[in-house]
Amino acid sequence: MMRVSFARRVASLVVMLGCLLLTGCLGNRDWQYPPSSTGSYLSTKAAVSVPAKAIVLPLEDLRGEGVKEEYWKATIPLVPYGDTKYERPETVKSPEEVDVLRFDPSQDFARSIAAELSRAGVYTSVTFAKDEQEYPAEVVFRGRIRSTEWKRRLYTYMLGPVGVVFWLVGFPMSETTTELELDLQLTPVNDPTKVLWNMTMDFEGKQFDSPYYGIENAVESYPLALQEALKPAIADLVGLANQDPNRLLPR
Repeated sequence: MMRVSFARRVASLVVMLGCLLLTGCLGNRDWQYPPSSTGSYLSTKAAVSVPAKAIVLPLEDLRGEGVKEEYWKATIPLVPYGDTKYERPETVKSPEEVDVLRFDPSQDFARSIAAELSRAGVYTSVTFAKDEQEYPAEVVFRGRIRSTEWKRRLYTYMLGPVGVVFWLVGFPMSETTTELELDLQLTPVNDPTKVLWNMTMDFEGKQFDSPYYGIENAVESYPLALQEALKPAIADLVGLANQDPNRLLPR
């Protein structure tokens, strides 16, 4: 236990050394949508909006609560890397600074979905609402978040703490994998059992980073993952609005 505790402290120092090599490299860790990497909403737009008002409710959270924190393994010579994995990355207590994420998936995702649907012009209006009574509407989008798994692999190239020298010459410090799984369904406001439309979406993004690149963009992986996951859903809804708008109306 003492060896593991010491290794964890060394791992923390190794991670922070990488981040302190350049001042301010961590960047903004708050939710931002649309993602700054694209700087815009999706470009798909309906020719004519379906004549109804829609609301998007906060998404139901079905994620697990698993935590794996093993950066310390990267401090052991002959071990090539150490892994950290969070199923709810925004709730982790005392994460390393490179793993800090500040967002509320249930509400932030729903607000962003509402914004994309509004920009696409699928309905006359699309608004985020905390419940069905907040705004008058004919149809409602409900969804479930199944995964926002965050994985980061810290590389020391089998050299333990000495492996930091590879970061200094531009080799990757770590690799981040962002997983997003969610589903969305459309129902009449007054009949949640009658599904007018539904889709399951998933996306997995990977990126390498070092003290010289990528660290400040890691938090962007979730906004970008959401936008990428929404592409087929927005395209399908726009297609229905253009070709079969009655499918999207209460019957």
